[in-house]
Amino acid sequence: MGFGHIYVDAPQEAVLEALDAHLKSKSFARREMTPAEHPKRTKEVDEAKLRLFWIAPRLGRWTGVFEFRFYSNESRPRWGYTDEELAIALSRDLKAETWRLEIVDQAGFWLYARYANGTETEGSAYHDTPADRSLDPNHKRYALNKIVDREKFPNLGVGYENIPGPQVRPIEAISQKAAGIESLGGFVHRAYGAST
Repeated sequence: MGFGHIYVDAPQEAVLEALDAHLKSKSFARREMTPAEHPKRTKEVDEAKLRLFWIAPRLGRWTGVFEFRFYSNESRPRWGYTDEELAIALSRDLKAETWRLEIVDQAGFWLYARYANGTETEGSAYHDTPADRSLDPNHKRYALNKIVDREKFPNLGVGYENIPGPQVRPIEAISQKAAGIESLGGFVHRAYGAST
């Protein structure tokens, strides 16, 4: 299982406005998305041309930003499931605590970064092999678990592709599942196309 999320301590509407402004600064404009136009396979979309997001309603302190995970890597300038520049911009523009999390469980990898006013104030990454794994709860492998438990990030582990809605369609063999997604009815979909 692999996923990445950005969590922002700000209202959903403020996050949506800041997301729109950030992507506009990167020469992207909001566009409508229909199931017929939505990608149906992984790696068929170039993120230099199309960006796709679900924005969760604020649950507790956190509004979750879930971006499409499977862009083509052919010309991809960034690595991973989350956009660090976006996390920094949301933190800076909203003056809000923001966390960026990525987990690639099958590779024994995770990273996190916490931002305040657009500056990283805390962060770490970890990678291991099956031979390195420990059941000791104080082992570094479990540091991210402690942060997740403390911050109570909602819908952790749900990927963009798992979230059903009228603007999207299933991606290959990835299941969409309404069950287990907290406050699904309040999620807002955003699609952005590169301005020409």
